[in-house]
Amino acid sequence: MNNVINIPVVKKITSCMLAISAALSLLAGCGNKTPETVETAPETTVPTTVAETTETTPETSAFVTYTAQEYRDAGVNELNSVPILMYHRIYGMTNAETSYTGGNVDKDGYNRTSEAFEADLRSFYAQGYRMMRLTDFVDGYIDVPFGYSPLILTFDDGIRDVVLQGWKDDGTPEFDPTCAIGILEKIKAEYPDYNVTATFFLNAQLFENGEDNDRKILKWMVDNGYDIGNHTRDHIKLGGCSAEEIEKQIGYMYKKLDEIIPGQYVNIVALPFGSPETMGPEHPEYEKIFEGTYEGFNYTTKASLLCAWTRSYSPFVRDYENRRIRRIRAYDNGGVYWDIEDNFKQLNDGKRFISDGDPNTIVFPSSDNSSGDWLKTTFGHQVITYDK
Repeated sequence: MNNVINIPVVKKITSCMLAISAALSLLAGCGNKTPETVETAPETTVPTTVAETTETTPETSAFVTYTAQEYRDAGVNELNSVPILMYHRIYGMTNAETSYTGGNVDKDGYNRTSEAFEADLRSFYAQGYRMMRLTDFVDGYIDVPFGYSPLILTFDDGIRDVVLQGWKDDGTPEFDPTCAIGILEKIKAEYPDYNVTATFFLNAQLFENGEDNDRKILKWMVDNGYDIGNHTRDHIKLGGCSAEEIEKQIGYMYKKLDEIIPGQYVNIVALPFGSPETMGPEHPEYEKIFEGTYEGFNYTTKASLLCAWTRSYSPFVRDYENRRIRRIRAYDNGGVYWDIEDNFKQLNDGKRFISDGDPNTIVFPSSDNSSGDWLKTTFGHQVITYDK
């Protein structure tokens, strides 16, 4: 049921808003794309009519309600943008050991130093971002505390993201502390409220720790809050491929993951090189990314990710597309041309998704959907608006 309630509603268990502090030591790297204009919700002003009493939604909820003033004070807006970070390899290096800008390990900034990656995570936390699972985002289930903003981490290729040093006596893996998973586990222990998680998109070679080791690692990862997705068998551009080749590239990886972690991987594809960027009816072969059969194994894909350069739309708005979800290339470029610092500067300047704390409601200022066509999909959630 998609009831729309305008005024002060829902008050959750958490308190107050974040202080958008921070030292943006924001860094990272992705492909060279042409920047596009990022659409934001309309800023049309409407008359303010604030009711000072508290209403509850018609549906029973485990969450308490907030007033319109509390929404205003926290800046709650679930039609705004969400940062989905795209990382590749994390190297055990300091920034001073690279020849490139900031924490970039290569000229284009696809790969990052361990110093820079750890600094990224601490900076995002300080700015009031909290991690969530990519698959929940795709399903429109934004489970982030009141007043905080969702943050999603993704890793492509797998190489150097999980570096195994050995196995402990209890059968758990010992990771290189400077690889991605080593740093994530360190941050998880320090910040229990950060909800540390990430989705790792793999090719046929997995993490390159040896097939037997990687199979055990994958089982440990899904048991410890991480997700595994599909990055094709051979990391080739799917744009221009035949339907048969696409089925092989996508189907092979799904089949392999299903053998190792049956029912525990995510049906999401990170498109190598972001190709194809568009999948219109003139290219019916691209449908094989989303449904097909490989060696008798049937697969479906619910979303695909671009190798993009900027924040994602909220899953609730008109311009969001499951088949071309945008990501922020995690690289340093002096705060310009869509690097981490540039993206977060824009997000923190009134464009970031700020949660109402209830994954079953969508809350935003009524003026941001004044045209009536910005909110597109509610996933069956309760819609609540308030006047700015």
